[in-house]
Amino acid sequence: MTVLYVKQKNRKPIRICLSKECLRSAANLALSMNTKAHPCEDFYQYTCGNWAKEHPRPDIFQSYDWFRDKQTKVYATVRDFLNRNTSDLPRPVKQAKDLYTACMDTETLDKRGLKPILKVLESLGLPAYPTYINVTEDTDYSTYSFDWLEVVINIKIQLGMDVLIGFDIFTDPKNSSIYKLVMGSPETTNPFPSMRHEKKRHIGQRNLVTNKIERYKNDNINVEDTKNVKNFDNEEKKEDDEKIAHVSKLYYAELIKLFVLEDAPKDSNLSELQLDQNIFLAANDYHNFNDDMYELEVNNDTSSEDDEYLDVPEYTVYEIQEHTDMIVKDNNGTASPIWKRYLEGVFNISNVKLDFKNDKILISDPDLVYMALMAAYLSKVSPVLIELYVWIKVVEVMAAHTTTELRILFQRSYEALGNHDLYTPPRSQQCASAVNEMLGMAVSYAIADPRFFYITKPKIEVMLSEMKNALAHLVGQAKWMDDDTKLATYQKIIQMKTLVGFPDWLLDAEKLEKYYEGIEVNTKTHLENLINIIQAKIKKALNKFRIGNNGSWATDPTEVNAYHTFQENTITVPLVMLQHPFFDLGLDSLNYGSLGTVLGHEITHGFDNFGRLFDKNGNLLPWWSNDTINSFVNKTQCFIDQYSSYYVPEIDQHVDGKKTLGENIADNGGVREALAALREHLRKNGPEPKLPGFEHLNSEQLFFLSFGNLWCGVSTKEILKADLTDEHSPQQFRARGALQNNADFAKIWNCPPGSPMNPSNKCIIF
Repeated sequence: MTVLYVKQKNRKPIRICLSKECLRSAANLALSMNTKAHPCEDFYQYTCGNWAKEHPRPDIFQSYDWFRDKQTKVYATVRDFLNRNTSDLPRPVKQAKDLYTACMDTETLDKRGLKPILKVLESLGLPAYPTYINVTEDTDYSTYSFDWLEVVINIKIQLGMDVLIGFDIFTDPKNSSIYKLVMGSPETTNPFPSMRHEKKRHIGQRNLVTNKIERYKNDNINVEDTKNVKNFDNEEKKEDDEKIAHVSKLYYAELIKLFVLEDAPKDSNLSELQLDQNIFLAANDYHNFNDDMYELEVNNDTSSEDDEYLDVPEYTVYEIQEHTDMIVKDNNGTASPIWKRYLEGVFNISNVKLDFKNDKILISDPDLVYMALMAAYLSKVSPVLIELYVWIKVVEVMAAHTTTELRILFQRSYEALGNHDLYTPPRSQQCASAVNEMLGMAVSYAIADPRFFYITKPKIEVMLSEMKNALAHLVGQAKWMDDDTKLATYQKIIQMKTLVGFPDWLLDAEKLEKYYEGIEVNTKTHLENLINIIQAKIKKALNKFRIGNNGSWATDPTEVNAYHTFQENTITVPLVMLQHPFFDLGLDSLNYGSLGTVLGHEITHGFDNFGRLFDKNGNLLPWWSNDTINSFVNKTQCFIDQYSSYYVPEIDQHVDGKKTLGENIADNGGVREALAALREHLRKNGPEPKLPGFEHLNSEQLFFLSFGNLWCGVSTKEILKADLTDEHSPQQFRARGALQNNADFAKIWNCPPGSPMNPSNKCIIF
C-alpha cells in the first residue's frame, strides 16, 4: 500500500484544456461524430456521421458545410456593421455604408423604376427598347445601321463587361513581373455583384490560361446559362433543352415588354396582340443568336491538358486583323477593322498609349478561332439583330439591381427551371454581400482587429514556415525526383510568398482612401453607385498596364477561401479563414488538422500537375527535368485510378479521377505536410493538454479528427451531380482519399492492413 501511495502521489495529473475554444471544439467534434462507425472502416462517417443531424440543412440551401456556414456568418457580421454609425471612420468605410443604404432602399429603387437603366442605355448608344420590335412600323431594316463595335467598347469602359469580345490585362505567363493584353471570347459577362448566396470553392487561383477554361460566371443572370449546368442525364437532354428554351424566351419577352411599355410612343399603330407577337419573335431570334454565340465559344474552348499551356501565342493587332479578314472573306462576309479600334477605344479612358507594333496580345488558339468566326458571323447578320443581342445582354445584368418587378421576373424564371439551388437570401444579406464584393477592403477595415498583427499573424507565419519545411523534407525523400529538380523545388518553396489576414496598409486610413480613389457613392442611386465603382476599377486596371507587377491580394479578407496564385508563387489566406471553425480551435493539433491542411493544400498546389509548370518566379516555363516529369506522370495514374473508383450511390455515378487530379494531389500533400509540421511544433513546444471528453485520444488522433471534421457537410442529389462536374472531389472523398494514402493515419488509428482505411496500395507523390 505504501508503494501504491507513493506512485499515486508522484503521478502528474492530466492537463485538460478548459478554455472556451477547447470546449467549443470538443462540443463540435462530439456532436458531429458517429461513434458507432469504426474509424478504420469509414473515417468520414466516424467524424461526420451526425453532422447533418446537428446542422440541419436550411431549405434555402442545396448544400451546407463549414465553408457555407462561415460565409453566411461573415455576411451577417458585415450587415450588422453596416447598420451602425460609421461617421467617425475613413471615407471608404462611410461609402460602404452609403452603398448598403442605397441597396436597402427598395422604395426608392421602385420609385425610380427603369429610369436608371434607360439613362445607362443612352450613354452606351443603345435605344430604350430594341429597334427590332418596330413599334411604329416605320423602321426600314434594309437601311438601318448599328455600330456594334462602338457600343461594345462603351459597355467595356462604362460597365466593365465583355459582350462579343473578351478583353483583360493579365500577368505575362512567361514573365510574371509585367502585364500583357489578353483577348478572346467574353470572360466578364456580369461585372455586377452577385445577389445570391453562392458556395465558395476552396480552390487555388490560377492564371489567364485556366481562366479561359473555367469561364467566369458571377450571378448566373442569364437563364440561358442553365444549359451549362443542367442536363446531367442524356436521355433527359432534349426535354430539358426544350423547357429551358421556352422559359428563357418567355423571360426575355417579358423583359423587353417592360421597356417597350415604359418608353414606346403612345400612338403606336400596333395592337397589343401584334406587339406581343413582335416581342416574342424578338425573344426567339435572340435565343437563336445566343445559341449560335454559345456554340462558337464551346466548340473552340481550350483543352484541359496542362502541358499545352506552356506556349500561349501572342500577336500584334495587325496580325489578328489580317487573320480575321481572311476568315471573314472565306465565309463570304464583308471584312471590317475591329481589333485596333477596340483597343484604342478601351484605352482612351486611361493614361496609357498603346504601341501597336510592340504591344503583343496573348490569344490562345481556340480564342483566335472564336474571334475570327465571331467577326464572320456578325458580318452577315442584320444590324438590328446584333443590337437586339447586345441590348438584352446589357439590360439583364443591370435588371437585378433595380425594381422589385424585375427581380421577381428573374426569380420566377429561375424557379420555372427548377433552379432552387440558386438561393436568394434576405435583402439585408444580399446588400451586405454586394457591398463586400464591391468594397471588400473598406469592409475589412471595419472588422479587422489591430491585435491580429501581434497575436494571430505570428502564429500563422510560424505554421506556414513549418509547412514549407515539411514539404522540403518530403521532397528530399522523394526518389522519383532527380537532384536538379529537387534543388529547383527547394528554391521555389523558399521564394513562395504568403499574404496573411489582410494587407499591412489596410488599417492606414490615408492608404485606404488612396486605394478607393475616384469612387463616389450616393444613398439614392444604387445602380449608378455600382457602375461608378466598376468604372474606377476599370480605369485603375488599365493604368497599371505599364507598371511592373509587384504582387497583389488574390481576394478580399472577408472571403472564406484560400488561394495559390501560380503566377506570383503566392499563398493568400484571408482574415476570416483565421477564425473558428478553421483556426483558434484551442489546441494546436486541431488547428493544424483544419487550417494547417488547408495551407498545406495551397502550398502543394505549387507542385501539382498544374503548379509544376510555373517556376519559382511564377513564370510559365519548364523547370522539371524530363525524367522527373515522366516519373511524376506515372505516379499520378495511381491517384486517377483511386479516385475514379469512388462511387456516389445517391446519383449512381463515379468521381472523375483525372479531372480532380490536381486537387486530390494537393489534399494528400496538405495532410502529410500538416502532420509533419505539427510533430515539429510539438517537439519544440512540448506536449499539449487533453481535449475535454477526448482524453483518450492523443494529439495526432485529434489532428486527423479535425481534418475529417473540416469536410463535414450535406448536399442534395442535384448538388452532388454538380459536384461531380467540378475539379474537386465531393467532400467525403476529399477526406477519405487523403487518409487512405496516409500510412501514419493507419498506424495512429491502429487500422489493420487491408481494412478500408488502410489499403495495401497507397498513392504518394510528396
